[in-house]
Amino acid sequence: MQSISSLSFLSGRAQLIAIGVLTFTLDTAIFRFLSAQADSLAYAHMTSFMVAALFGCLLSLVGPLNPMAKTPRLPRFLAWFVIALLILFLRGGLLASLVQVASVPIVTAQLVSAFFSVFAFFGLIYVFSYAPRTGCLAPEKNLDTIFLLLTAYAILLRLFYLGAPELLFEEAYYWNYAQHLDIGYLDHPLMVAWIIKAMISLLGNTEFAVRLGAFMCWFVTAYFIFKLTLELFNRSIAYRALAIMAMLPVYFSFGFFMSPDAPVTACWAMAVYFFYQIIGNEKKRAWLGLGVAIGLGLISKYTISLLGLAMVLFLLINRSSRKWFTRPEPYIAVVIALLLFSPVVIWNFDHHWASFTFQSQGRLASKFSFSLPRFIGNVIVFLTPIGVLSVFAIVLSRKPLLANMASFTQAPTERIKCNYFLLIWLTLFPVSVFATISLFRASKLNWTGPSWLALVPLMALLLTQKSVVAPTRLLAWCRRAWVPTLVVCLLFYGASLHWLSLGLPGVGYPKNMHLIGWRTFGGEMEKLVTQLEQEIGNDILVVGMDRNKIASGLAFYRTQSIESSNQKTAHVPAFQTASEHLFASVGLMYEFWFPLAQQHGKTMLLVSNDRDHLRTGRVLERVKTAGEIHEMIISKNGQPSGHYYYRLVKGYQEKSTANPLTGSADSDSSD
Repeated sequence: MQSISSLSFLSGRAQLIAIGVLTFTLDTAIFRFLSAQADSLAYAHMTSFMVAALFGCLLSLVGPLNPMAKTPRLPRFLAWFVIALLILFLRGGLLASLVQVASVPIVTAQLVSAFFSVFAFFGLIYVFSYAPRTGCLAPEKNLDTIFLLLTAYAILLRLFYLGAPELLFEEAYYWNYAQHLDIGYLDHPLMVAWIIKAMISLLGNTEFAVRLGAFMCWFVTAYFIFKLTLELFNRSIAYRALAIMAMLPVYFSFGFFMSPDAPVTACWAMAVYFFYQIIGNEKKRAWLGLGVAIGLGLISKYTISLLGLAMVLFLLINRSSRKWFTRPEPYIAVVIALLLFSPVVIWNFDHHWASFTFQSQGRLASKFSFSLPRFIGNVIVFLTPIGVLSVFAIVLSRKPLLANMASFTQAPTERIKCNYFLLIWLTLFPVSVFATISLFRASKLNWTGPSWLALVPLMALLLTQKSVVAPTRLLAWCRRAWVPTLVVCLLFYGASLHWLSLGLPGVGYPKNMHLIGWRTFGGEMEKLVTQLEQEIGNDILVVGMDRNKIASGLAFYRTQSIESSNQKTAHVPAFQTASEHLFASVGLMYEFWFPLAQQHGKTMLLVSNDRDHLRTGRVLERVKTAGEIHEMIISKNGQPSGHYYYRLVKGYQEKSTANPLTGSADSDSSD
């Protein structure tokens, strides 16, 4: 036994490789067996990997291959289990992308994912166990390595799942923006549409292409926050800032789902960085970068104007910064921002200031709603409870934080205090505005997302082990809790994305949740529309009977169905799918794309998730004839995911008639 224990590092590594080969073989064999017995891809791949990983774990914990021999058994087992789950969810994304997106045969996809998962699993064992104790990795670099690996994992997790889950209905709606490309839209500026248009022009109408812009915007955001943290502190803390950017719920989601929040967050980070260069380093040229950042941000989402206002107020409050008002650079920055913003102004001018009115008077005229508790809940969801406590710790523990900041720079004390106040102010000012609005109007989840960027460097400072003065109890507790929190976040993301893509054994889907199962539903609806058009000899306008969810989902997934089947058709679903605004409701941009007067006399296929919605007077008053109501049940991964109903109506008229249809129009049928 002593001779075995005295094996060299090379022998231990060779044994690790041998165990990896055995684990790969067992994984593949179990998967082949289970996939032949059951239809669930998720069950087969999850069971095969966990059994194989347990086998490899047991072999690795014997003799010289036991890297954690001095660790108690329970923590040792928990460590292995967490690593196995992380790799399992990552491999699930790879498998889903290969099978569902790239249409790779299941056998080939399993071999690729099994090789990747075994390599990653035992690679982590090497990095966290063998390398430190053999001198290949310096002890002081261990934490840096952990944060970099966690960051890389979060990036790969997003990449592997990027095209696997169906779109959120908001993403499908913004995809429809890109189909109706313009320099402005009612509810948001133009940036999200142009980014999506660029991606789908290269990669086609796929979920991956729609979301790729968000994925790339995250790198822009992370770059500027990394640079800001590096200049404030050092590279080690900058790595921690990257980890926070990669794993905090707000920025993980903004880097995955495509929405105006993705580009505006990138522009927000850019603006914060350049404003720091102006205040902290007095760089004149940074005003040009700030002007570009604010301008691009304004054509992404109007909320970045709050950051601009916060910056102006900071210049007024901070005595040493007032000198900039007498210099030309700030005014040049304003001109640059306005020039970049001008397309949106032009669109609003041509459309009777519709977007500006919608976002200002329209919001203020909405009904009263005290939503402060919801606002607080949204912040907790986006930042995690530890993130929220860290914000309080940063604000309340001023002296120890300033002392720690001073230990990383040679800057004068006043400059350090100014930097601290700058980061706090750029965060709390916009957050306080949103909090105030929530006292009177409904709060939305994504409101404060970009606002927390300026605090990320200080959050990263909490993760460092170095402390010049004794930290407060809150600071010390936050420091200990951050790493477990980030790991739990990764496990939650992995499980959620796996559920949305491949499913989880024994876990079903809520009824009509977003667009789950719509790849199949869109194809079925497209077949139905084609069949009905052939039968009646007229084009059919499909109408989603809600504000924009059903219409957007059907437009995208009907289009995807046509492209994936390579069938020749005159259909252009994005221009043949309208919303409920045709029946005295609200449709946002659909009201511009499908004016009521232009739909007169058309035959329509109404689609709703509520049968009774197709029987209402405001529907029957606007058509000459109405057919039976049919039901279509949709599913995903063998689990039911929704019930939808459709009805063919003819002779649409934009104004209601005095005598609505009755009688046979209410008859039902189920498919």
